Amino acid sequence: MMKLRVLLGIAALALASLSLPQAGAQEAPGQAAPCNGGQAVKLADQTWESASFTTQVIRKLLSGGYGCRTEIVPGTPAAIESALAQNDLQIIAEQWSGRSPIIEKAVAAGTVRVVGDTLEGGAEQGWYVPDYLVHGDAKRGIEPLAPGLDAWQDLPRYKSLFTDPEEPGKGRFLNCPTGWVCEKTNSRLLALHGLEKDYTNFRAGTGAALDAAISSAYDQGKPILFYYWQPAGLMAKYKFHKIQQGPFNKACWDTIVSGQGQPCPSDFLAAHLGVAVSQAFARQNPELIAFFERLKFQPPLLNRMILLMTEQRLSGEAIATQFLREHPEVWHEWLPAAAAARMDAGLGLSATPARAAPAAGLAGSGKAPEDARPAPDTAADLPGHWIFPRWSGAEFVNRQLMGVVQAYGSTFRGLSDFMLTAVLLPVERTMQAIPPWVFLALVAVLSWHATRKVAATVLYVLCLYAIGAAGLWDKLIQTFSLVLVSTAISIVIGVPAGIIAARGRILRRLLTPVLDVMQTLPSFVYLIPVLMLFGLGKVPALFATVIYAVPPLIRLTILGLRQVDPNVMEAAQAFGVTRWQMLTRVTLPLARPSIMAGINQTTMMALSMVVVASMIGARGLGEDVLAGIQTLDVGRGLQAGVAIVILAIVIDRITQAYGRPRRRQRALPGQEEL
Repeated sequence: MMKLRVLLGIAALALASLSLPQAGAQEAPGQAAPCNGGQAVKLADQTWESASFTTQVIRKLLSGGYGCRTEIVPGTPAAIESALAQNDLQIIAEQWSGRSPIIEKAVAAGTVRVVGDTLEGGAEQGWYVPDYLVHGDAKRGIEPLAPGLDAWQDLPRYKSLFTDPEEPGKGRFLNCPTGWVCEKTNSRLLALHGLEKDYTNFRAGTGAALDAAISSAYDQGKPILFYYWQPAGLMAKYKFHKIQQGPFNKACWDTIVSGQGQPCPSDFLAAHLGVAVSQAFARQNPELIAFFERLKFQPPLLNRMILLMTEQRLSGEAIATQFLREHPEVWHEWLPAAAAARMDAGLGLSATPARAAPAAGLAGSGKAPEDARPAPDTAADLPGHWIFPRWSGAEFVNRQLMGVVQAYGSTFRGLSDFMLTAVLLPVERTMQAIPPWVFLALVAVLSWHATRKVAATVLYVLCLYAIGAAGLWDKLIQTFSLVLVSTAISIVIGVPAGIIAARGRILRRLLTPVLDVMQTLPSFVYLIPVLMLFGLGKVPALFATVIYAVPPLIRLTILGLRQVDPNVMEAAQAFGVTRWQMLTRVTLPLARPSIMAGINQTTMMALSMVVVASMIGARGLGEDVLAGIQTLDVGRGLQAGVAIVILAIVIDRITQAYGRPRRRQRALPGQEEL
């Protein structure tokens, strides 16, 4: 009994010792509390260059200067903003003032706080044209084509200079991608100025597509009218001329942005850029909030860093490391002395003085100085860690593509205009001219002829009717027209190619790896070169879709022809058929199920690629899906997604039905197809 009491006493003392602070663990007087209470600081992974760079600079300073544990969290803008309001995320490094209803509501509710002013003078934005259009470029031999273009009132006189290929009677204004706040702002400004009758409001699809369109036009010396902003690498690389909007009026600007009240003219707001943090994080980390309040970039320096990031294909982390090593005079002003000393030690700046380039000298140049090359960020990047000489295949491809764009850009644009006016637009306008009830009747007839099933026919018609009832009929026709044209071109290319390859073993062996690459290369890769060569819109989407969709048709055509029974072919030869008769009356009819399966697969792949092509300005149902992703508008994205599924099912079932052999006699009970 005594032993039991002793054991219980020892256990009680052990539990008490665990609950009391250890003598050696007591916080020393003056010792700083751990960063964020020892919890990891989560930063949003913003994808555009300026935000990615700023995020990585903040992350490295938090980690090296303040000893914070950090984590980068990816997500769409709307998703990360919602997470910040719930403190599931602590920092959004680049938050534009007035650009996000989610953040504005969270600030009003007291759950989010926007700190500091990270860009000196604010982020300039507005409508731009290349400077050579107004002032010419003697070095490139470009004469000024619009010397009087200064303000928005001058734009109607020059609409023929910015001709929209889809509506030749109007000019084209390149707006922000659908779903961005600036897209709505620009749209309201166009309506306010009465420019909608002279210019089409063209959405680029993505910011990268907008950048590519601007770069392609500038490098070719072509006219282009677009919305743009800083900080951005193109502001350092190219020289733009801003279209004047008149004096800035705060009240008018608020009505333009909100869409409420009586709109009135105003220049663009020089947007405030700050660091958005959750309120809980701000209360717990006042020293970090003080750091964010001091953080500030000069526009030329930030634009230059972004340009280096894009031209040298560096990650935000690599360019942030380069900035911290080469410009300590900038970030030393943001940090307390102790934190700055820790960063210097971590970067090795105490032993090796930094070579800081003057910020003012970084603007306007298109090339990086020799001492501004990025330092290796990992051991794998250091010399001697790779047995072969390093060679940049991406740089070689970029040079070759840019050379083709500059030398043959006009030829490709001419081909683009021909395809648009001679093929795509006639088909789309013909489809749009058909009344919806006639279109549904044609679908019913086609479905009945293919399937001979009343229930399936009624179901397909009702589903397509539901798409129209949801207000998506015009977008449905745009998507269907592009799928129809791309499938037709794929058939014209794929079936003859499959027939020729089925007859020639050498050609088949050469064609197989090409088809492998076409099918396995990510579909997004096709968008890059066609965008640079053909510009934004339907034509690059058409070419990218054909490249992506034609391989299965070629493969299945080859397979179907090679599986024809040799005995049947020998019997036909015995009757003295010619090669043409053998192809048209024997092998192709026998290979028809396989060829129709190829057409079915090509159609499905064309439909999937058309949706992806909305990223480069191809309108239709994919545009609503993309807008839903960018704005976290679940209803809009889901509605368009369901419409795409319905269209895919209808096309798939009808083409599959035509690929099956027709039965001449009625099936026995239990043998009906499901």
